[in-house]
Amino acid sequence: MVHSLRGRLLLTATAVLFVFLGLAGLVLDQAFRRSAERGEEEKLLLHIYGLLAVAEESKDGIFLHGQLQEPRFNQLGTGLFGFVNDSSGRELWRSPSALDITFDQQQSSAVTTNLATGEQRFGRVYDTEGNELFFLSYRILWQGADEKSTAYVFTAFETLRPYASEIQGFRNNLWGWLSGVVVALLLVQGMVMRWGLSPLKQLADDLKAIEDGRSDYLGGQYPSEIEGVTRNLNVLISSERQQLEQYRTTLADLAHSLKTPLAILKGVTGSLEHLDASDNKQLAQSGDANPMLIEIRETVDEQVSRMDEIVSYQLQRAVSLSTNLLRKSVDVAPLVTKLIDAMKKVYADKAIEFEISMDECSFFGDERDLMEMLGNLVDNACKYGRSRVRVSAGTKGNLVEISADPPQSEKKGQLVIIIEDDGDGIPSGDREQVLMRGTRADIRESGQGIGLAVVADIVERYQGRIEIGDSLLGGAQVNLWLS
Repeated sequence: MVHSLRGRLLLTATAVLFVFLGLAGLVLDQAFRRSAERGEEEKLLLHIYGLLAVAEESKDGIFLHGQLQEPRFNQLGTGLFGFVNDSSGRELWRSPSALDITFDQQQSSAVTTNLATGEQRFGRVYDTEGNELFFLSYRILWQGADEKSTAYVFTAFETLRPYASEIQGFRNNLWGWLSGVVVALLLVQGMVMRWGLSPLKQLADDLKAIEDGRSDYLGGQYPSEIEGVTRNLNVLISSERQQLEQYRTTLADLAHSLKTPLAILKGVTGSLEHLDASDNKQLAQSGDANPMLIEIRETVDEQVSRMDEIVSYQLQRAVSLSTNLLRKSVDVAPLVTKLIDAMKKVYADKAIEFEISMDECSFFGDERDLMEMLGNLVDNACKYGRSRVRVSAGTKGNLVEISADPPQSEKKGQLVIIIEDDGDGIPSGDREQVLMRGTRADIRESGQGIGLAVVADIVERYQGRIEIGDSLLGGAQVNLWLS
């Protein structure tokens, strides 16, 4: 199938030209053949008139002079023959050129019989050697000196060689000229198409300029047929940019708004530190310590720092216009360990049993992206699981030790992360929908339904793949493949 619009049009035009000019050539060929046959008939009729002009009556009927006016009648092998027959078909005379030609009874009867007086018959016959000839028969009524009328049939024959040569010459010229016309028309058609489709190429170049950031809108002069398309594209581009700017502004405002409460939390942490110091002085005199206060302060400090990193990360994404990913090697194991420690504190009331199966592996990208994906997935596993969560990570070459059902279609050496829980799982019909922003399969737990969508967006940016399945623990299993 031709994928080029110009190629399709040129192919269609070529087919139309071949069909049209082919039919035109056939029509012209048939018309020329009929014209040539009529010309042959007229020549044979003139030859018969010439024979009639020299015919004379005798007591035996009719005779013609030995030397005829047409030289071809007087020589053998000229291809022109003359005959005179009576009304019964009996031959009375033949020209000297016809001494070596014979016809069978059937062919002779087809030429001379069943002719009315003054009637002429034109057609083709074959001699006994199989040569095809044109013939013209003409029946006359000869009135003699005794007022007695006698019927005669004058016939002229001619071979098809001159006719066939004329037809072949015409065909060679005809198809030669038609072939030249086809080539010329195709060249003209190609130039016309190139000129006619140039606005589409200009449109493609302008869109590429917008994609590369060299232009903001489609500003060229386009024909009226595609002017509506370009106008709607400009409206769409403007709308998308306004929407993107709105998203960017909203996210920036949200991140900026969170800076203040985070600063307050840090201040409170500082107050806890002073309180802890004063308490420690008092408790030091008695020899006791305040481990609970120390643990609370450390936890709050750690989570505030984590929130501050998330806000900075999202703010950077909001104001950044570049989509290039900064690739660097990040060890996965320390991040997973740090994340699990935080989740144990968040979900301390559920007493979740965490299983970690880690192979030596690295993530090539932004550490904050990896933390964002792992944080959302592990948090979902803790939220919707009952009491067990399993986190596995490794490369595809070592997946046999990590998962009982390794994906065979991915490239060897890819980073694979698997998060499993023992909850109710995700029905197969909802697995694609939960990856869409704002969609939640379980409304019993709090949330906005954007966690998995955020993970899917980051995975797509890294040209990876996310898949939801059934875990051996009984709940959901989320697999990530990252290059």
